[in-house]
Amino acid sequence: MDQRANGTRQERLKRMLTPQSAVFLGGASNIPAIEYCRQRGFRGQIYVVNPRRSELAGIPCYSSVTELPTVPDMAYVAVPRENVIDVVRDLSQLGVAGAVCNSSGFSEMQGGEVSQRNLVRAAGDMPLIGPNCPGVANFADRSAFMMFEIGAQGTDGAVAVISNGGSYICDIAWSDRAIPLAYAVGLGNQAMVTAADFMDVVLDDDRVRAINLYMEGIADAAGLARAGLKAARKGIPVVVIKGGRTSAGKRATQSHTASLAGDESVASALFRRLGFIEVRTPSEALETLKMLLSTPRPKGWRTAFTTSSGSYAVLGSDHAEANGLIMPAPSSGASEELHNHLPPFVHPTNPLDISSAQGAEFGEQLSLFRAYLSDEPDLAVQVMCFPPPGISERDSWTRSATAFAQAASERGMPAAFINTLPEPMPTADRDQILACGVAALSGLEDGFRAVANAVRFSELAAELAERADQEILLPVQTANTGQAYSLDEAAAKSELSKAGLSVPRGIVVEPDQNENLEVLAYPVVVKALSNELSHKSEIGAVALRLGTPEEARKAVRNMADRLANAAPELSIRSFLVEEMVKDGVGELLVGVRRVDTIGLALVIGTGGTEAELFRDTKTLLLPASRETIAEALRSLKLFALLDGWRGRPKGDVEAAIDAIHDFGRFAIANRENLIEAEINPLIVRQQGQGAVAVDAVMRLCGEL
Repeated sequence: MDQRANGTRQERLKRMLTPQSAVFLGGASNIPAIEYCRQRGFRGQIYVVNPRRSELAGIPCYSSVTELPTVPDMAYVAVPRENVIDVVRDLSQLGVAGAVCNSSGFSEMQGGEVSQRNLVRAAGDMPLIGPNCPGVANFADRSAFMMFEIGAQGTDGAVAVISNGGSYICDIAWSDRAIPLAYAVGLGNQAMVTAADFMDVVLDDDRVRAINLYMEGIADAAGLARAGLKAARKGIPVVVIKGGRTSAGKRATQSHTASLAGDESVASALFRRLGFIEVRTPSEALETLKMLLSTPRPKGWRTAFTTSSGSYAVLGSDHAEANGLIMPAPSSGASEELHNHLPPFVHPTNPLDISSAQGAEFGEQLSLFRAYLSDEPDLAVQVMCFPPPGISERDSWTRSATAFAQAASERGMPAAFINTLPEPMPTADRDQILACGVAALSGLEDGFRAVANAVRFSELAAELAERADQEILLPVQTANTGQAYSLDEAAAKSELSKAGLSVPRGIVVEPDQNENLEVLAYPVVVKALSNELSHKSEIGAVALRLGTPEEARKAVRNMADRLANAAPELSIRSFLVEEMVKDGVGELLVGVRRVDTIGLALVIGTGGTEAELFRDTKTLLLPASRETIAEALRSLKLFALLDGWRGRPKGDVEAAIDAIHDFGRFAIANRENLIEAEINPLIVRQQGQGAVAVDAVMRLCGEL
């Protein structure tokens, strides 16, 4: 084996991105890849292996990798599926640093998982990108190995795009949005090399100023967390799109938690935890990247918003406020100065419609915008519908945009010019605005989202800086082992009580027993007990507001007879007689479920039988601090009720936060066996009276 193949995976991936030599394996489908590699200025040696051809793209072919005169740094594999495993094994044994596997027909196809596992074994220690991978490109160092052309990117790039597939890379690379690409990485199936691996590599390149991820699956959450921490320490923003979101309602569960803390919300919780900016579309990603790269980072939400159109003052305000931007009115001093520069019929406001002042000379408009920004807001935004070349009096738009840009630049103020339509601005005008340190954004909706995303990144970066490392990294978990089983409500509550949570006092009885129910405080509730029964009210397994011991005993006997006929398969013989909570202010749902490859997801939301109907929830990842839980609780619509809505009694919010925190610690302590657990409802009593877990579901795995 060639000694150059030694080294860590990270070192070998770096060599793949800056190779001195490369080999292409395959037939005619490799011709576009070879030509693109040449076009981008690759200065190393290129070899081709094809046993049936004498040359390909003008390069002599070797019949096998064993005939190559030297060991290449990287290999691009595009051979038929049935030959891939043998070829990859030969490359690994030869000592190639790493390979891109463009060939498909593995785990992305039904029944391909076994072949993919065999492919990984054949690769051994050699990093394999893919399979089903479009390729990789390092434009900064003129190394491009892609199955198709993605444009004439320069060598002064600043953005690393890391994507599951090739189409998203094309969207970014082919756009005319002034996004300078440094790297483009197509991951394919992530059989060996993940998004986290490449993040770790490109973050060592000081030329990279932002990362854009498109992810259809999270293959290595712990690695992603480490890479996210590395990005946070360097102040590098990560903009992410999560594709392949599944419907949580299709998951067979025993609780509301799994449907409310579905894959979508868990992924979003992970991204928030890591300080990533999650966006919805490629166009929002492009505008967000542009905002982050083109202007200083905003420190807050106070925004000075100006336009020359009453319509866009209204529409822009809608988008600004929907995205959390705050538009304070101009101060008296700023207003007085503005009167000197505005038309007499325009009143200084925020948003500020300068109206016909757009036609004023550059110097006059510069004075106007200087006055408007004199209050030192956190950021400034100008919205205009920029005309295409050829429109008469077009120079008035140019004067206004450049005057605004210069006024913001003089103060070192974060600023954005938003062209109302999503089409790219005329290149010369866009570049003139960018040269002033102002982001030239396209599209009213995407533009305001991008501005808000930049503010959000500043907040996330500040939060991450305050956390200790262990609060960012996720707890390592092993896979579930053993038989899955459920606890009945009484057993589940017993576990919660041991963990410090408050549960109602209750007694487990059978229909033919005469337990001492007089010790309970009335009214009480009767519930059927079964580890196969979770939603009791739907089959009449609950009786409420029973006022005496005799009423409770009668309810037990009647329920036993009814369920014996209605649900004989459950074989219900035990019943829980329990004191009712009478002074509840609000009901919460608190649940935890274990998520493969990620960890424990905690969902907090409005509880009761309508939990899934209202879907008023917040999902966090454990461990979560008490402060994080408090913030999530206060974000719920239900919180207004807990806070004494319209003069009603306030709830014991602090006790609720303590209960949720204790529940999270219980889940972490039992993470090797916990599948899911839920309290629904956690009744928040009046201030000073605590919070009580009134119903509970728990599923575990392991030995019964």
